[in-house]
Amino acid sequence: MVMFLTFFALAVFALICAGSIKILQHFETAPQAIAFFEKGKDVPQEEISKIKLELERTGQLASFKYVSIHEAEAIYREKNKDDPLLLELVNYKILPPSIEISATEIDALPLLKNVLEAQPGVEDIAFYEDVVKSLSSWIKSIRIFGLGLIIYLLIQSFLVVLIIIGMKILARKEEIEIMKLIGASSGFIRWPFVLEGVFYGIISAFFAWISAYTLLLYSTPLLLSWLGDLSLLPVPFWFMFVLLVGKLAAGALVGFVGSLMAVRRFLRR
Repeated sequence: MVMFLTFFALAVFALICAGSIKILQHFETAPQAIAFFEKGKDVPQEEISKIKLELERTGQLASFKYVSIHEAEAIYREKNKDDPLLLELVNYKILPPSIEISATEIDALPLLKNVLEAQPGVEDIAFYEDVVKSLSSWIKSIRIFGLGLIIYLLIQSFLVVLIIIGMKILARKEEIEIMKLIGASSGFIRWPFVLEGVFYGIISAFFAWISAYTLLLYSTPLLLSWLGDLSLLPVPFWFMFVLLVGKLAAGALVGFVGSLMAVRRFLRR
């Protein structure tokens, strides 16, 4: 049960890490700064090209997109298609054109923002640097906490295997002495205990993977409604298969090392 809880936590942590990386990548590649121009009036193509050239000279521009007033109206209508009243109140004549940009690095956003602010016709700028930095900080904290928890649980599982195998060796002390007297080799005596520890690890890891996968499948509808536009689910089966292989290998390793140390320690007595 201790090893099961360890590898269940490991599976959940792995899924959270993978999801957090995808979420962070989504926000890093999404428009991180948006410059708005005069409402109801498109920006001339020559001016758009000039602004893009100024941004490219910084060497930090990752993406550049101009959204015309008609495109802004289409986006607005798509997002509010279920509310007829809002659709009647708004048209392209009161929507501003905009330029959406993202930086190659979050730290380069202030530079690109300053370039945008200096352009003629820019009336307002939506700046998302703080959002991305805050998200990155939260994800880093989650990873550190999760990694510390997993290391603690792995050590605990290792000690449990060591103690259990050690107790089994002591309980069969007389039987082991008889086996030695009739000529049994050290490997013949040791390997059943070692394989038992490996068995604990593999079985625990396998059932922990099944439990985590089942929990993920049942919670997918709820997570989909919560994540919104983020396309993280369903989790590809190849990822879950790789996770299973990694967990089985980790379980076998923990069981092997713990039982091997128990055998070496208690068979000397």
